Amino acid sequence: VSSVLPSGSRDMGQQATLEQTIVEYLERRGVRALVRIVTASDPFEGALQLMETYGIGPLVPNTLVLGDSEEASRRESYCRLIAQAHSAKRNVVILRETERGFGARRRIDVWWGGRQANGGLMLLLADLLRNNITWRRADIFLKLVVPNEAAQQSAEANLKTLVQDFRVDVTAQVIVAGDRSFPQILHESSAMADLVFLGMATPMADYSHYYEQLQQRVLGLPTTVFVLAARDFSVTEVLADK
Repeated sequence: VSSVLPSGSRDMGQQATLEQTIVEYLERRGVRALVRIVTASDPFEGALQLMETYGIGPLVPNTLVLGDSEEASRRESYCRLIAQAHSAKRNVVILRETERGFGARRRIDVWWGGRQANGGLMLLLADLLRNNITWRRADIFLKLVVPNEAAQQSAEANLKTLVQDFRVDVTAQVIVAGDRSFPQILHESSAMADLVFLGMATPMADYSHYYEQLQQRVLGLPTTVFVLAARDFSVTEVLADK
């Protein structure tokens, strides 16, 4: 758990005190975590600094968890951080919490875009979340959109095999798009979910424009998690240890 303070705002002693305050806050809530406070010229530079230097021996964090930001003036810097994290072979997980929060914590929707690392990481995160006591009664729905009924049968068979391989208790749903767009299907199908997982595209030129469109796509949805798996993320290796 990290925080970035403006350069010169704290001396080393004050940083250590603040770190201890955060540790105590987390302990009162039953959260076990390492805490690190750094100072930097801006939050994005500080986050990059943490990615480059933080770790204990062979224990190096492999996932960056961020809150979402709709501040247009920071979007370029925010998306640059995502790209840098991806280049550094880190998973990126972005929580976009709505006023509704996590609802009743009874339903998690995972939108599968194919058998790539994003989908595997989303399933694993959803399954890990369900190990938490407040989510233990949640049902996980794995959703896949196909263009027509002709593709439905084979897609259902593929999802059944996928679920068996992942050894995760989920309900697979294949949705026929017909003449509906994916955003329309997404909003119709996940309106009553408590948490929605969506994969992100690999960083490319004008990624800030892509990210703005992604934010617009999920407006009105329940709390959503965007997931971008690291380039060398291996679902197989994680499953072997599961």
